[in-house]
Amino acid sequence: MKKSSKLSVRMFLLLLLCVVLPLAGTCIYVRVSMEHFIQEKLSEKVIQNISRGERNICDNLQNIAALTNVFVYDEELQKRITDPNTSQYDNTKYFDQMIHKLSIASGFDFVQDMKIILFDEHNRIYSNWSMNYQDYQFLLDQDWVKKSRENNGHIVWAMFNPAYIIGEQKDQTYISLAKSLLKDYTTGNVIGTLIISIDQKKFSDLLMEYAYAGDMAYVCVGEGSVLLQNDIQGLIQEEDIRNLFRETEKKKSGNLRYQSAGGNFLISYYTIPKPWVFNDQQMKVFHFTNYQEVTNQVEMIGSRMNLIILIVICALVLILYLSIRMLVKPIVKLSGQMENYTLDMDLKDIDMKRSDEIGQLNRSFRQMSINIRHLFEELKNEHEIKEKYRYESLRAQLNPHFLFNTLSTIRWMAIIRGADNIVDGIDALAHILKYSMSRENCLVTVAEEVENIRNYLYIQNCRYGNHCRLEMDLEEDIMNLKTAKFILQPIVENAIIHGYDKDREEILIRIYGSAEEDSLKIYVEDDGVGISPNVIRQFEASREGRIKESKLTGIGIKTVDEYIRITFGNEYGLTIESLKTRGTVVLFTLPVIREEKSGDEKGDDCR
Repeated sequence: MKKSSKLSVRMFLLLLLCVVLPLAGTCIYVRVSMEHFIQEKLSEKVIQNISRGERNICDNLQNIAALTNVFVYDEELQKRITDPNTSQYDNTKYFDQMIHKLSIASGFDFVQDMKIILFDEHNRIYSNWSMNYQDYQFLLDQDWVKKSRENNGHIVWAMFNPAYIIGEQKDQTYISLAKSLLKDYTTGNVIGTLIISIDQKKFSDLLMEYAYAGDMAYVCVGEGSVLLQNDIQGLIQEEDIRNLFRETEKKKSGNLRYQSAGGNFLISYYTIPKPWVFNDQQMKVFHFTNYQEVTNQVEMIGSRMNLIILIVICALVLILYLSIRMLVKPIVKLSGQMENYTLDMDLKDIDMKRSDEIGQLNRSFRQMSINIRHLFEELKNEHEIKEKYRYESLRAQLNPHFLFNTLSTIRWMAIIRGADNIVDGIDALAHILKYSMSRENCLVTVAEEVENIRNYLYIQNCRYGNHCRLEMDLEEDIMNLKTAKFILQPIVENAIIHGYDKDREEILIRIYGSAEEDSLKIYVEDDGVGISPNVIRQFEASREGRIKESKLTGIGIKTVDEYIRITFGNEYGLTIESLKTRGTVVLFTLPVIREEKSGDEKGDDCR
């Protein structure tokens, strides 16, 4: 019962993992995607507005710079300020008329709010504002004004300079430009200095012209030093600005989401391009849009979604639990039958009539029980047959032993009578019998297999009058390798029987070979009558069992090939080739098996 409960728990946990986790993942994905979508859409809208504001700032600054050309290229003005004899009153009147025409013709909204002042080289001053008690000389001492006089008629900007008008607030700043008026650009003679300034409040209005209500803007330089900001409530701290500046230091523009003590904000930032710099440093604008309200709405929707999904998951878990109990109950019953199974068990307690997978499983178990009983009977019969074969094999071994003992007696009789040739023949036959009586599954060395061939050919020469000659070309390393027993003799025997030419006195049999890393090649070659292509084709088909066995030994080429493949694998075996001149060569492809050094030699090679 313990095992079945583990199965049910595993199934329950598996279904939970397959259902609950995907649902939870889907919930998180939907919520994050929705929040990301809202953020992206809001960001796109804000960025579009901020980009419009950025272009508006650049366009207005460009327009201010373009106004200087009106004064630079006015020939009448140049004549008046270069002539020391002209009346300053007339010059001032002409200067005021220029500004009035400029405010009408340019269409620039806040020309009337600009502070424009012109210094000529005769210490005369022309201005559209009359504060500081007409004391404007201090402006010529400003570094940015001095720089403009050395800049060959190019504009020099001064961003957010402190107020230079008596009576104005100390925290009020100006955006100013200075440009030298040249008599001609060839000589570079300065005939006047033009200064135009606008209040930083106008710049703030440009920043927020396309912003949403409640948005804030910070203009910073350096490592986050604030030049301008409209954060009336003080929601953003100086440390926040420094952190943002460091985070976006290597980026010209972009947007990000930022959490501070003042709330959750969507920040869009961009860098004001040159030449509008502050103390040779580019200014970066950070635009803050309150994201907290959007976040609150998203979190409220997400909380409702979480509650709905939690209810669905709880209901689903209950359904899964009840379903698994119904599914596991018959499996537990079947498991009990399997655990206590015996051959004579009656399986009537399990339901065979169910039409679902459980019923199929029960019927399969019943069929398996029937098959087990049949297999048990077959195994019992096989055991009886093997015991009978073993008994017959023991009886069959008595005849070789009797023959070997008889040959030993005849050998001693031949020795006593001095018949040496008979002794050698008996010794050769005895070695063959002894070699054949060793265990069938033992591996032998190539040297032992070759020695058996020598004994076999000696007996053949005794019978047929030295008509067989053997040549060996095997290195010592090959002779020490291991191979299967009785694989060379059937091939040599076939060469003698089927390859011998009656018109010749003898047949030559050559055995040679080579050993590579994992492959041993042994060749048995004869110079007999050769082999027909038909026989070779039959041998190639021998793997399908269509080759005839040797008439003499009963161990044909097919049998040797199958024995090698069964013993060592299908990549090994025999290859037959008929030589072009005459004769046949049989190639043995064998594995390289080296003799292991051990006290029990037989145990090393037997399977």
